[in-house]
Amino acid sequence: MQPAPLPFDENERIAALRSLKVADQSEERFDRVTRLAVEIFQVPIAFVSLIDRDRQWFKSKVGLSVCETARDISFCAHAILGDDTLLVPDTLLDPRFADNPLVTGEPHLRFYMGQPLRAAGGEKIGTLCIADHQPRDFSPGQTGVLPRLAALVEQELRMGDLIDAQVKLLTTQTELLATQERLQEELHAAATYLCSLLPTPIREPLAVDWRYLPSEELGGDCLGYHFLSETRIAVYVLDVCGHGVGAALLAVVLLNVLRSRGLNGVDFGDPAAVLTGLNREFPMENHGRFFTIWYGVVDLQTRQLTYSNAGHPPAILIDANDVAHQLWSRGIATGCVAETTYANASRVLMAGDVLYLYSDGLYELGGVTRRTLSLLDLEDLFRRATKVERPLDDVLLELQQLNGSGHFPDDVSVLELRLP
Repeated sequence: MQPAPLPFDENERIAALRSLKVADQSEERFDRVTRLAVEIFQVPIAFVSLIDRDRQWFKSKVGLSVCETARDISFCAHAILGDDTLLVPDTLLDPRFADNPLVTGEPHLRFYMGQPLRAAGGEKIGTLCIADHQPRDFSPGQTGVLPRLAALVEQELRMGDLIDAQVKLLTTQTELLATQERLQEELHAAATYLCSLLPTPIREPLAVDWRYLPSEELGGDCLGYHFLSETRIAVYVLDVCGHGVGAALLAVVLLNVLRSRGLNGVDFGDPAAVLTGLNREFPMENHGRFFTIWYGVVDLQTRQLTYSNAGHPPAILIDANDVAHQLWSRGIATGCVAETTYANASRVLMAGDVLYLYSDGLYELGGVTRRTLSLLDLEDLFRRATKVERPLDDVLLELQQLNGSGHFPDDVSVLELRLP
């Protein structure tokens, strides 16, 4: 094992880390990025590691049981020595790590990729990393996604400085209240406009209903359906990363593109082609955001559902026999990798089948425990919903009770499709 040497600016680096005043405990704003990294790269482990003088500690982690390790066995201590992404396809083949306790023992790391995180002054204070228990390799295009995710972590790390600057600018209580009032009016107007674009629920030739609950801060959820012909209907739910007007505006643009079929040369009856076209037309570098989407087309004559998925939670189908099915079609979030293409999956629907599409806000609850429901929990929830008169209202009521308040921490979108 080869412990990493100290960087040339070690004292300045430690001072920059301490100045951030980042507490050891996890925060949702960082956890969201590590969860996205796991979904995008399809790995079991992702973490935000901050390198202190004698230890590395994890501000956010997925797939790790420990909260910190000694610095001398840290992979990330090596990563901060360079400017680029540190990629170790197989740790057993790298003399720096082959006999590292993190390789020979828990968590048995065989693959590691880490991107340095910089403070405002350029000091490398930690890393955003992904890891696996088996050797892995990624194309240059896929590897290039990690620095983009790391930029989101850096923005959150510097948020404390931004808040301090804002406090200094708000010199009087009157100015602060006026600013907040104007902002609330703008957010309310934006949320009202977004809701006005959502389609009206229908009862025939099939039943489509939905609920959209924006969180206290306007976000990037959106849902919809439209008929491609008299016998074919497209249904979709998408989620733009982040919150605020920027995320909402991109969601509105995407909704209009889907409704107007505004992608040249794309057959909107082919879900995989739609996702490939969206990935081509909305690269992350142009907007600073990526988004997930589940898009399906139902042929009412053949009753065939064709669907494709870009990093979004699977749709859940409750069939006429009360059996739940998760409708997966694996693909990374849209806008991350330019050359990405997507694949279709299909299923024949039967009379009495009920299909549920939803955003992650449905299962990421708030409250003291910050509980996250599993897909099996959602299956049970939707299975019960099919047996009541107002299914979507009952779903939201039950989740609000679990949440412990009337507000969800994230936007909630859920769409129900019932076949007669």
